[in-house]
Amino acid sequence: MANRCDVCRRKPQYGHRVSHSTRRTNRRFLVNVQHKRMLVDGQMRHVYICTRCLRTQVKVRKQRGKTAKAAAANVG
Repeated sequence: MANRCDVCRRKPQYGHRVSHSTRRTNRRFLVNVQHKRMLVDGQMRHVYICTRCLRTQVKVRKQRGKTAKAAAANVG
């Protein structure tokens, strides 16, 4: 499986394992990447996408400013 998200380009980060005696050894923090079939540029494609990007795709960005006031005026 790929170690990089095709959407946000996140990749593994590096750090240390710290034992009880505070000895430090190297480790990798891997990205939780899933293989999904998604609509990209009007075509269905297989992409590697991290779970953080999957969660934020279902959210709808709130409208702010003039467009929000216009949308509120049209509702009522």
